[in-house]
Amino acid sequence: MNLKLNIKNKFIILVVIFATILSGVALFISSRTITKMVDESYQERTDEIAATVARVIDSEAAGKITEELMTIYYSINDKVSSEEWGSPEFDAYVAKFEHLRDTDEFKTLLKQLRSLQEVNNVDCLYLISVDYEGKNFIYVVDAALEDACPPGCFDPLYEVNFGIIEDHDIGFPAYITNTEEYGWLVTSAAPVYNAKGDLVCYAGVDISMDEIRQEQQSFITSLAIAMILMTIIICFITIRILDGSVVRPINLLSAAALKYHESKNNEKTSFEEININTGDEIESLHKSMIQMEKDIDNYIENLIRTRKQLSTSKQEAAEMNELAHKDSLTGIRNKLAYDQEEEKLRKELKKGNKEFGIAMIDLNDLKSINDTYGHDYGNISIKKISQIICEVFIHSPVFRIGGDEFAVILRNNDYDKIESLVAEFNEKLAAQDKEDFEPWEKVKGAIGYALYDPEQDHSVDDVFRRADQDMYQKKKAMKEGQNSRS
Repeated sequence: MNLKLNIKNKFIILVVIFATILSGVALFISSRTITKMVDESYQERTDEIAATVARVIDSEAAGKITEELMTIYYSINDKVSSEEWGSPEFDAYVAKFEHLRDTDEFKTLLKQLRSLQEVNNVDCLYLISVDYEGKNFIYVVDAALEDACPPGCFDPLYEVNFGIIEDHDIGFPAYITNTEEYGWLVTSAAPVYNAKGDLVCYAGVDISMDEIRQEQQSFITSLAIAMILMTIIICFITIRILDGSVVRPINLLSAAALKYHESKNNEKTSFEEININTGDEIESLHKSMIQMEKDIDNYIENLIRTRKQLSTSKQEAAEMNELAHKDSLTGIRNKLAYDQEEEKLRKELKKGNKEFGIAMIDLNDLKSINDTYGHDYGNISIKKISQIICEVFIHSPVFRIGGDEFAVILRNNDYDKIESLVAEFNEKLAAQDKEDFEPWEKVKGAIGYALYDPEQDHSVDDVFRRADQDMYQKKKAMKEGQNSRS
């Protein structure tokens, strides 16, 4: 078989595969982009319509009929969901709500919804209420012209809408579903508030996307045909170019490759050890490969050197960062570390994480120890009480925020057991009196704490101040107790 023909055929196959893959990727990206643009457009429109309906609907009538419907709903023990639509049990269940259709409120709301439905040219508008605990949404008024859901009919919440359980005011942000019963559907629901600003129900809207999906499919099919034709043209032009400018040089490279293979069998791994004197493009390529090999070796050496330097720099930076956040005397975290932890608490508080507290500890008589025995012994007292604090609050970060002041951020287990931990701390201090310790080893301290209380605290600083005040009250009581005994 002719070698030149084989190389040419390989190039033809390569070009066809490359062009096909490129066209396929382009078609895929175009399809995804178009679908995303259409979905976002429909979701925005659905959200806007839901918000409009929520604003213009008779909220007082909606509130009244929703309250009556939910009273009936909660009074029924054996509820039957729409999954059993058409069954005798389902018919008996919804019959308990049938009288609501005759109310003036229902008729008014149905008329308004159908009017808005016609104006906005949507498939269905409706009012629903939510059983947050049972994770169901219940139809109050459904304005669909066909197969309307009767009052009291309910469906389970989709997981995508579970956010409404925690935050009722977010409603049902637009989402898209594709079911056998309803096809492609985009759904949204906005909260309806009465004149007092109370949430009474949700205004929902369904818009069918079946027609636009069919148009998308037709467009993508036309686009695919156009890309196939373009691929054929590109392949034809490329093959003609390759035949004259690439195939012939490849034949020369194949001969050089054979020589390179023979040199590899002789365990000559360096391009510089390969002897090629063809006097043509192959020799130029050989010289280029020799230079490339040298450049790669130099690059790898520089890369290894740089990596080592970077690793050393990272280690030094980590050590410096640790030292910057550590108290040099006690080894626990310092005031800078506390400030950063406090900033984290502020961010968590904004996100709704409210289970935290702060404990404040003050070392008593530090000045007296420093004046009487010297600062070295005062440092022993500081380290001693720091050790006791860390032993008691083993699950919480401990900070030295002043000369004789310490703070503890209370979370989880220490947050739940703060009273017993305070008692344990006081017991450990009291137990020192029974030991044969030096005066600077018998440390005394006052502890106070505060747990976040939304009725008292508006910020982390408020919790800190209350903990600090509690600590100083304990400190004051300890001094008064000492004075009375003396």
